[in-house]
Amino acid sequence: MRARKRTRFIAAVLVAGATTLATLALAQRPKAPAAKPKPPPAKVDAAPPEEPNGDAGGAAAPPEPPPAPDLGDGGRASPLNPAPQELPSANADAGAPIDYDRLLADIAALRARVAAVSDNLYQSRIAIGLQTDGDHGKIARLTVALDDGVVYTAPASFAASDMTTVYDHSVAPGRHAVTIDVDRKDDRDESFRTSQRNRFAVDVPRDHRVEVQVKLIDDSAMGKDFPADKSGKYDLRLRVKAVAKPVAK
Repeated sequence: MRARKRTRFIAAVLVAGATTLATLALAQRPKAPAAKPKPPPAKVDAAPPEEPNGDAGGAAAPPEPPPAPDLGDGGRASPLNPAPQELPSANADAGAPIDYDRLLADIAALRARVAAVSDNLYQSRIAIGLQTDGDHGKIARLTVALDDGVVYTAPASFAASDMTTVYDHSVAPGRHAVTIDVDRKDDRDESFRTSQRNRFAVDVPRDHRVEVQVKLIDDSAMGKDFPADKSGKYDLRLRVKAVAKPVAK
């Protein structure tokens, strides 16, 4: 009887110990991490964006004017630029014909003023002479330019069997450019034409007069030969001679 009670006591102790161990194991198990809370949804502003540079009434400010152009001289305009009152009006004389005769007269007067000023400033001079040579090559147009400015325009059907001075004025000593621009036509068939533009430099010494002699030679036979035998040639050339002589003081 005493042995049976001892056995029951030992069994009760073992059950109590197992229960205690199970409780401790559950207490030491790691806890699962808590779920992070979701962020609240972003709030969308349905109102339109505010206009920049707007005033209190909501009207947009006028656009800023474009920056002033860089005049390249510290902001100063060139004295060669026309004044506002000299500019043509967009509404004035719209469609009015151009008076070319008056324009040419103004250009001729300006050339005369420039030549007069040069005569008073410089002792050096340049003279340009022309001579044409050709039986059937006729001048349709001819101009003479000095330093890119036209100084002589030949009249219609210009011809000069002898050397003829067409320009003679004072210039600054130094290098100058002479340009001869010529169109010619064949009097046997004017559809056969040639054009040439020749430019050459001359040196005008101080206190000297330089005579530039230009001879136009035309031995073209295209207008005669090509219609007959389908063979012809153009032969238009210039010969230029320059001679400098001291100016008598």
